[in-house]
Amino acid sequence: MKNTFTCFIFLLALSGLSSCATVRKGDTYEQEQHQKLVLARMLLEDNRLGAAKRILATIAEEREVAGVTDEALFRLALLNLEPGEKKILTGNAGKNLEKLLSLFPSSPWKSHAATLKGLLEAYDLSREENSELEKTIRSLKSSNLSLGKENKELRQDMEKLKQLDLELERRKNR
Repeated sequence: MKNTFTCFIFLLALSGLSSCATVRKGDTYEQEQHQKLVLARMLLEDNRLGAAKRILATIAEEREVAGVTDEALFRLALLNLEPGEKKILTGNAGKNLEKLLSLFPSSPWKSHAATLKGLLEAYDLSREENSELEKTIRSLKSSNLSLGKENKELRQDMEKLKQLDLELERRKNR
């Protein structure tokens, strides 16, 4: 009985190990993607943003793995938010966030992605409005210069008319 029980435990353990080996072979791609993500996190911690960005972009372009690709997309979106007024960068970040939201609706990164996407859209809209306001200001400045010139010309014309009026008055009095 003891041998039967030991044999049963041995067979159970062996079948468990063989199924783990089978799962691991099937999970090789997922493990590789996870290892890439871990490497990207380490590079981010070391402030090696360019290298981290390349690895995250690779993860984002390859076959999706839940829990890996969604995080990579979010981190890549953050890395695309570089300082400056380059709309293409916010556009790239937005595309990464849209992909995350559409492919991974139950991702833990979903709420952060939705919030960041909304902020990016508001930022882009405010930049467009700011650009329009700057154009309006330039136009108003140009109009102001033109009106200033016209005003100066009118003053000169008024002075000339005053002079002519005075001259006519003198001629009448003579």
